[in-house]
Amino acid sequence: MQEPVYVVGYGMIDCLGNNPETCFEKMCDDKDYSSDVPALAEQNYRAYRGHFHDPSSLVLPENVSPKLARRMTNTQKIALHSAKQAIDMANLPHSRNVSVIYSTLTNDTEDGRNIIDTLDNPNKRANPRRLVNRIPDMSASHIASIWQFQGQAACIQSGCSTGLVTIDYAMYLAQENDYVIVGGADAGSFDLSIQYFTEIGATANVSMPFDKDRSGFVMGNGAATMVIMSESMLEKYNAKPIAKLYPTGKANDADDLTSPSDSGRGAKISMAQAMSYVDGVDAVCAHATSTPVGDPIEYKTIYDNVGPVTTFAPKGKIGHTMGAASIIEALYSIEAMKHSTVPYIHNLKECDFDEHNMLPTSNINKPMKRILNNSFGFGGKCMSQVIELM
Repeated sequence: MQEPVYVVGYGMIDCLGNNPETCFEKMCDDKDYSSDVPALAEQNYRAYRGHFHDPSSLVLPENVSPKLARRMTNTQKIALHSAKQAIDMANLPHSRNVSVIYSTLTNDTEDGRNIIDTLDNPNKRANPRRLVNRIPDMSASHIASIWQFQGQAACIQSGCSTGLVTIDYAMYLAQENDYVIVGGADAGSFDLSIQYFTEIGATANVSMPFDKDRSGFVMGNGAATMVIMSESMLEKYNAKPIAKLYPTGKANDADDLTSPSDSGRGAKISMAQAMSYVDGVDAVCAHATSTPVGDPIEYKTIYDNVGPVTTFAPKGKIGHTMGAASIIEALYSIEAMKHSTVPYIHNLKECDFDEHNMLPTSNINKPMKRILNNSFGFGGKCMSQVIELM
């Protein structure tokens, strides 16, 4: 049986900033942080916008050599940046009995075209280490190697629900490890990734969660890492908890390959399971990808299961960060509770189904103790989790 775990350190980077405080501050402002993807804008492709992190603001661990860094993907670099922040914040004595569960969906395709061109050309030689760094689970391996953690190192893939599935698995490992490094990173704002999702009708040039004119999401770059531990290890290390992660709710629509069930049946199960551990939440962090089909189904499912609770949607501001999304959104939830502020939904002008006034178009100041975080993926994958501020 899954037990609650405690967050004792965290770090993040996305298009808004290179640390949680800056990211949350800009989440609440009225600026647009998206920009053109040059290769797509030049050809006037249907979707050509993205949300980029600032490479110049990256702070990598000191023992990462420039040579090693050059062979890494953007995904791996932002993973290491956020992991360093989280580990520094936790400030725990080093242990080798630590697992690293770190996930991504786009790491292997970042440099896809160039690598394929090289492999197809008999006169070119591919760099073996560069190729190995494109394997999805290499971020976990880098973190384990750099900090000498000798527990399990693995990557999980579960579509856009990857982040919460990663947390879910890491929570089990927290019962047998001193602590666990859990995170996700994706730098999907590049042409091949955007073209892939555009061809299946998922992307747009403006991310507008719940708005009547929504037509898809904008890709985003981002990484988030948490250091989590069990209650017994919390006492052993005399560590100060920042937030409590309740057991996850998990289910599947078992219906359509890409669209959620019209009834939201999987989401209903995951939310009901997640909410069974508490007597209520103060807000909901919605998955809200700005798709015409998905947003109204999630809205109705939230109302039916949680009630008319204030619901925010970070993807309107930072885009869809894929496998990192629900871990990044977990950290925005923690920051929202710390600042007693629900961020408004960026680009939401008019919603034609918000009959319960759940969707904020301006920041709301109110004390909060618990937030429900939702994460849904292709194939009907549904994950939900309650986060409590300590």
